Amino acid sequence: MWTVDVVGRIAFFITVTYTCVGLPIQVRRNYINKSTTGISLFMIVVLCFTFSSWIAYGLVKSPQDWFIIGSNVPGAGWVFVILCQFWIYRSKRNTF
Repeated sequence: MWTVDVVGRIAFFITVTYTCVGLPIQVRRNYINKSTTGISLFMIVVLCFTFSSWIAYGLVKSPQDWFIIGSNVPGAGWVFVILCQFWIYRSKRNTF
């Protein structure tokens, strides 16, 4: 059981680091440019479903897996902000 906890903690740290460093940088870049040009809406939606699915899995798993839930909640939050930016900056996107 100890190995499972260590692997869970490592995965938790890596996921939280990525989502709390990489995604906020993207949000900041979008805010400064007032645009989401260069970002795939499809990929952001897929990422949103991915984070949401992992959160749901962690919640319904018995016992609940807080490593999975805790590591995916920040990502879901940042992806939601990026989706809001797509909506806010929609008039500035290049549509061909």
